[in-house]
Amino acid sequence: MSGINRATLQSFISSASCVVSQEVAGELFELFNQIALLRYEEAASNGFLMLCPPTGVPPVLALKLESPFDITDIRGVRKMLQISDEQLCVLCDGRMVLGFVAMNADHTDTLMIQFRGHGVWEVRQGGCTIAQIDATEGELLALGLSEQHFLSVVQQAFEGLPEPRAQHLWTLVAAAQRQLRGTNVLITEHAAAEARRMESQCTRIEPVALTPLLMSRLTGIDGTVVIDTNGICHAIGAILDGPVSARGDRRRGGRYNSALMYVDHSRFPSLIVVVSQDGMVDLVHREKEYPRE
Repeated sequence: MSGINRATLQSFISSASCVVSQEVAGELFELFNQIALLRYEEAASNGFLMLCPPTGVPPVLALKLESPFDITDIRGVRKMLQISDEQLCVLCDGRMVLGFVAMNADHTDTLMIQFRGHGVWEVRQGGCTIAQIDATEGELLALGLSEQHFLSVVQQAFEGLPEPRAQHLWTLVAAAQRQLRGTNVLITEHAAAEARRMESQCTRIEPVALTPLLMSRLTGIDGTVVIDTNGICHAIGAILDGPVSARGDRRRGGRYNSALMYVDHSRFPSLIVVVSQDGMVDLVHREKEYPRE
C-alpha cells in the first residue's frame, strides 16, 4: 500500500485505533508523514518508533526522558529516531515521546512504526507489515510543490528573509498543501494589520505560532489563513479582496483568482499559497515595485 489518499489514511486509523483513539490516529498519520519527509543533517529519515496505549506504557524503559516532549515536535522526534535501531526504539503514547524501549514482538497492544528512507514509513504489528506509506507521492507528485521551489519563490517575494524563517514557513506550507479540500495561505509581513483591515471578512485570533499540525487543522475550514513571515497566525477563514486582476484566468477557480486580485493590488510584498481541490499548488506573488504606505 502506498500513496497519501483517503484509503491509506483510513487503513492507518483502523490499525492504530487498537492503540490510540481515532482522533489521535488521524493526527499521527499527518505527523508521521512530516517526520518521514524531514531530514536530519541531510540524512533521510530512518528509525523505529513504538506506539503504545497511554495506559499501557512498558514499566521498564531502556532510556527514560526526564522531560517527555510532545509528538508534534517533529524535529525533536526526528532527532530521537537517529538514535533508534532494531533493538532500541523511540516510545510514544500517542501524545508524548517518553524515551526508548527495547523492541519486543510480544507487545501485542503496540504498533511499530519504521521509517525507511526519505518519505517512506510502514506500520508493523506482531512482526508483520500491515501498511506502507510513501509521503513523497503526496508531497511531490500529487501536489507538485517541492521544498526547493518554495524556498526559491519565498526569497523572491521577501528579499533577505533569513533561511531559518524560510525553512519554518516551508514546514507549515508542506502541511497546508496536503489539505484534501484545498486552501489558501497568505504570507505577509503585515499580517497583523491586514487581519485588522479585513476584520469584517475573517476570523481574527490572538497571534499564535503555528506548528505543522495546527496548520493542517486551521486550513480545514473555508477561506484563507493569514500568517506573517515568522509563521505567526493572525486570522483564519479570510475572504481576500481586491479589484479584478489583469492576470485573472477564467479557467481557474475562485481561490486562485482571489489570490491574484489580492497580490496584484497589495501595497506591500505578499505570497499566497493556493492549494486547489484537484491537488494543484500555485505560489502567487507580484514581481514589481510596491507603492509606499
